[in-house]
Amino acid sequence: MKEGFLIGGGLILAGLALQLSVGPVVWDAFTWPANGIVLAGFLVMLTAMVYLRNKVYAFQWMTTYQAAVPAMVYAVALTIIMGVTRQQVNGTWLNNMLSFWPFVLIYVYITVILGLTIHHRLRKIFRGQGSMVNDILFLLNHLGLFIALTTATLGSADIQRVKMICGVGEPEWRALEQSGAIKEMPIAIELKKFIMETYDDGHPKRYASEIQILTKSGKNIETTIDVNKPYEVDGWKIYQYGYDTQAGAQSQISILELVSDPWLPWVYTGFYMMLAGAALMTLMVLWRRLKNATGKALWIYFGLFVFASLFAYFFFDSYNTKTLVPALQSPWFAPHVFVYIFAYTLLGVAVVIAWWKLSDDLVYVSLAFLTIGMLIGALWAKEAWGHYWSWDPKETWAAITWLAYLIYIHYRLTPRAKSQEPKANRLALWMLIGSFVLLQMCWWGINYLPSAQGSSVHTYSTK
Repeated sequence: MKEGFLIGGGLILAGLALQLSVGPVVWDAFTWPANGIVLAGFLVMLTAMVYLRNKVYAFQWMTTYQAAVPAMVYAVALTIIMGVTRQQVNGTWLNNMLSFWPFVLIYVYITVILGLTIHHRLRKIFRGQGSMVNDILFLLNHLGLFIALTTATLGSADIQRVKMICGVGEPEWRALEQSGAIKEMPIAIELKKFIMETYDDGHPKRYASEIQILTKSGKNIETTIDVNKPYEVDGWKIYQYGYDTQAGAQSQISILELVSDPWLPWVYTGFYMMLAGAALMTLMVLWRRLKNATGKALWIYFGLFVFASLFAYFFFDSYNTKTLVPALQSPWFAPHVFVYIFAYTLLGVAVVIAWWKLSDDLVYVSLAFLTIGMLIGALWAKEAWGHYWSWDPKETWAAITWLAYLIYIHYRLTPRAKSQEPKANRLALWMLIGSFVLLQMCWWGINYLPSAQGSSVHTYSTK
């Protein structure tokens, strides 16, 4: 793995040189058709690298775990920096990691490794090598991640996000871009009535807008926009964003957010593939272990899952009895929280029993549930806020935790770890402990970080 760490270090140095010479990455330059050309060129490059694999050692080496593990270690390290520093759109260097060349290059490098590995596996499949179930599992997880990463990154420049302030009885065609510029929209919205329900203490329980939508194509639509319930028309999703907080229920205006995301179907394709892959991974691990387990082992597995389920249930139940803000009143809320806490509980058990025996199966199942919880959260975020991933501090630490456990799993597949060397087992144990510490930061430690103070959309007011 020394080669992997040297290459990663070289990429960071190259990124620093680019940062100093050409400045930060300008993602706005990748609007269509530039992003389409870049994606096509990237795929051609990967294909060429695969066919040169037997002639170029580096291309062959990049499909190994020894390449993947160091790359992900660098990604975790840089993402931790992102998670502890306050991120700003116009920030410099560490305060704007999405435009920081070392951060971008490391993630591009991971995507290259991922693409080469997928290509290599596909060639094996076409030759009739391998197991069908394992191949399906591999492609769902790896190809799904590749599709989501590439399309979400390159498609981000084509996302349009504007805010429209609508008044009662006044059709509005204009909206405000993030830059502050005024944009004439292809649809007009007229507020018919603002609706607000409150709890006994006056905090909002629900707020929504009855609106009329007029399009240039002649459509006339009457609908109600609720928090977590956007409406889509002519490629635009309309979200309930805000209102006149001083007037409260008497507000005569409603602030709506309109989002256009043409690459969303491709991103969702990757998401749903990963969801299917996570579910299949869980079933495979359970089937493999339960099929060969003795009576005592069966009771242990059963007890662990009952314990994790009960812990997740009581945690969710105690949280759900509180007064929830409108953003949390969603069908996505229960599965998102329950699945995450279930995974956290199993990973806690994995750390405890790892002192006696490495618990790879629990980590596999827990990572599958982490993946499901993270993707459910992304789908929910799209319905609530109009973006599936915004590198909010909570999302950043969720990505850190997920990557940390991916590192553990990939390390356990290396020849050295498979040999059960004492040093390799001790390293795996420390990786498991370190990953669990990062999980604690994601769960509750983030509340004490300056990066999340007043900037995280995951900070809610509850009773």
